[in-house]
Amino acid sequence: MKKLFLVILLSVLVIFAFGKTKITFWGFMLDDESSAKILGQFMKENPDIEVEYVQLAWSNGFDKIVTAIAANNAPDLVELGNTWVANFASNKTIMNMDDYYSKVKDKYFGWDSVKYDTHYWALPWLLGTRALFFNLDLFEKAGLDPNNPPETWEELYVAAKKINELGDDIYGYGMCAGENFSPWQQWFLPAVWGNNGSILSEDFKKARLYSTKVIETAEFYKALSKYSLKTKQADLAKAFGEGKVGMYVSGAWDISGIEKNYPNVVFDVALLPKPTKWSGYHASFAGAEVLAVTEQSKNKDAAMKLAEFLLRSDIAMQVTKLVPSVFPSVVGADNDPWFEDHPMHQVFYEQNKYAKPAPSHPQWFKIQQYLTEAIEKIILENEDINNTLRFYNLKIQQVLNH
Repeated sequence: MKKLFLVILLSVLVIFAFGKTKITFWGFMLDDESSAKILGQFMKENPDIEVEYVQLAWSNGFDKIVTAIAANNAPDLVELGNTWVANFASNKTIMNMDDYYSKVKDKYFGWDSVKYDTHYWALPWLLGTRALFFNLDLFEKAGLDPNNPPETWEELYVAAKKINELGDDIYGYGMCAGENFSPWQQWFLPAVWGNNGSILSEDFKKARLYSTKVIETAEFYKALSKYSLKTKQADLAKAFGEGKVGMYVSGAWDISGIEKNYPNVVFDVALLPKPTKWSGYHASFAGAEVLAVTEQSKNKDAAMKLAEFLLRSDIAMQVTKLVPSVFPSVVGADNDPWFEDHPMHQVFYEQNKYAKPAPSHPQWFKIQQYLTEAIEKIILENEDINNTLRFYNLKIQQVLNH
């Protein structure tokens, strides 16, 4: 009788095991401990689905994904950096999400990060952006109100000028220069967006670097550079921590870095200024971790169920608490009590609502190199704005033509 019972029990277990849907999830943000906890919760809530997680490294993760797709061995669900979406969407190796977007678009923000060629190709999961850091002590010494950080370009310019006048070793503003990405991310290109401008046409056929809105932004930026320390992002963070820079633009990762390495500096963060009180908006650069279902997946429904689970506010907040430089895309996630104890991080969550990703052009890497060169010609070499923008506009147009 006991043998018969054991045979029946084993048969049930075998049937149950083989009845499970097995999916693979490749990602970057979850480590062994957090993946075991979060995915374990998913499998508890969905006992018919088994998830195998593979953690990728940023150094070679992109290549591994490409190689797996080429070998017809793609994961079911994959985490992508938002700048990669165009590469995979253009080859249609990830699933179109237009139908899902139409149903849930108001529940999340960050959809521009997954848009390519007027369609949506992934789900925005964890969003990161930049905001304005400012030194409260330097504001007071310069006669500025630390409770009212700059909200417009003019207010920022005036504040930078006053702080810059405090001494030869004090700079009003910190302006990124001398490296590949930060000069346009922090904050030239977002300032163009905030001025309702763009460096590319919507169809990516025309370069618009030499246009009225971009010229206006460049004029403001060049004027601001007069009162700025112009160097690499890491050097700006150091100078800010040492009390030598009044304001600079950076990501939420610098909150903990400054608090740990420079405990004596008193600082706060604010939304990025917009052109005027009556025009433009508080635009910033959007970085994002997004979730895509691969076209090769044979279990797309299960993969989507996992993606929806990961997007949940309570789940995404677990990642934010581990890595407090990225924030949930869920509208209302800032109601989590964690933000009450982290008010500066809440500013970044709010800033994400105004953030835009880099244009999803497959040749953006080359375009951004020309954009960086143009910015540095203007702020470092004092080159003429019109001639510089006209020259690099032609360079970008050549990229678009090929």
